[in-house]
Amino acid sequence: MLKRYPSFCAGLSLLALATGCAGSYTSIRPDRIATYQASAANAPVEFGYQYDVLRLHGNKKYVKKEAKRGYHVTAVRVTNNSGRELNFSRDLNLLYGDRPVMPVGGTAAAQDMKQGVAVYLLYLLLNFNVGGTVDARTGATSGGTFIPTGPFIAGGNMLGASQANKNMRQEFEEFDLTNRIIKPGETVYGIMSLRETSVAPMRLELRPGTESTYVPAAAPVVLPAPPPAASPRRDD
Repeated sequence: MLKRYPSFCAGLSLLALATGCAGSYTSIRPDRIATYQASAANAPVEFGYQYDVLRLHGNKKYVKKEAKRGYHVTAVRVTNNSGRELNFSRDLNLLYGDRPVMPVGGTAAAQDMKQGVAVYLLYLLLNFNVGGTVDARTGATSGGTFIPTGPFIAGGNMLGASQANKNMRQEFEEFDLTNRIIKPGETVYGIMSLRETSVAPMRLELRPGTESTYVPAAAPVVLPAPPPAASPRRDD
């Protein structure tokens, strides 16, 4: 028995649903985040951080990669209150709970968490045949109009994924604090990618040997108010 209806490959449809579409990348912009979990004020180095920034900015595709690769991407704010320039990697210790950790460089982290591009080549096989005749016994299709939608879908998703990966890599590199020089009184912002399985309180401390350069800000000296001027004496 022959039936006439638009033919569509069910297996490839399921494959497309499983692959999904390319995800975009929305910038984190740590310098525009209003609220940070902050360390104590007036410390040699003030440090604030915010976890879960990929999810908070709607980067669903990269949140999955973050979890799969064992990362926690964190936005940070660092203020140098010491009396000298500080090299982030050389002069500071980042403590994760009670142990020191080293963030993964921005380029390497972006490479680890990028979304796949070649996988969207599977869409090349996702084409339509409209108006054909399908044999219900064999599944063979004859006649109809072939519409090559696969190349357009594949190309669009590959371009989108490549651009999103590029945007993420550029921002991770822009806000990479590796060997960043922080001048006295300067506040800098960064994106840290930590290879940790769970979150923990963080703090930033001067390395041993650097503490001696820190001079706490002196309290302002309040001078007593001068006595009121005497009124001039008038002779009657």
